[in-house]
Amino acid sequence: MLLDNLLILGSQNSKEIDQELSRDQIFPVQILNKDDSITPINFFNSWGEVGVSSMAWHPSLKNKLFISINSEIRLLDTNTKSYEMLDLGQVGDLHDIDFLHDELWISNTEFDEALHFDISLNHIIKRISLNEYRSDKELLGETEYTKDRFHCNQVFIDYNDDLCVLIHHITGWQYFRTVMETLIRRQGDGGIINLDKKRIMQLKLQSPHSVRKINGEYWIQDSTDQTTKIYSKNWELVDSIKTGGFGRGVAFSEEDHVAYIGISATRKRYLRVIPSGGKHDNRIMVVDIHNRNELETISIPNIEQLDNLYILDDKMKATLEGLDVPN
Repeated sequence: MLLDNLLILGSQNSKEIDQELSRDQIFPVQILNKDDSITPINFFNSWGEVGVSSMAWHPSLKNKLFISINSEIRLLDTNTKSYEMLDLGQVGDLHDIDFLHDELWISNTEFDEALHFDISLNHIIKRISLNEYRSDKELLGETEYTKDRFHCNQVFIDYNDDLCVLIHHITGWQYFRTVMETLIRRQGDGGIINLDKKRIMQLKLQSPHSVRKINGEYWIQDSTDQTTKIYSKNWELVDSIKTGGFGRGVAFSEEDHVAYIGISATRKRYLRVIPSGGKHDNRIMVVDIHNRNELETISIPNIEQLDNLYILDDKMKATLEGLDVPN
């Protein structure tokens, strides 16, 4: 039995070669109830070309949900069930959106920017580009290719109250190579950029996602390594949890001593070239925060990729379920 109700966000795989479900088989917003049953929120079934990637809400904004569907963010009024698109300018491949110190921050992943959106003025008031952190490009072999990309996928506040970003490629260059006729990204150079101190922390992570501050530590999904890495406040590695899959999306309750880790099903094109231990379903791994032990694993149907998850209180659970109730 779960200790919390969870909001699960997911999508269809973006590349056709990886797709096994059609878009109409994808339920991008679902609630995993405490009894392990799953309730799809059908209101969102058609949202997004492939699904829903992130969601944010604030206690001072009643009946308002900010919802990222990869290429845009919609502000939903849960009373009227109507929405408006935020004016964000040039954006793409939007990942996490979060309220940090009551301010909405957006990871504009395709363009390697951290965006500060003012919810009262209803527009972007700060665009922080990562271009100044780009280093020189390495010399390439005959089968290697590059793209100028940090892949900034989360903006967060660290324990020193500094604004930081989590990125896949610390040099600002994404390297590819051809393996068995498949184009594969080089991994292992992910880390953190502290935007306030202009400091780069090379953590040698492989496709990192979902950094969380838990019990005085940082938990980061080292996704392609199929582990959760745990760091001290000084970014020293203190532990590692094997997840057996590509982790993205984490919710936790320090009061209940549990962390919920989202793990995506193995994509078809990677089965031949990365250690996978076989193909896995999309699932939630429940972990004891103190001893790092796995407590339970729950499969999540009707998605091909798990994008995010959140703990729901009773009020927000009822609000989401109410979207499927006719007016």
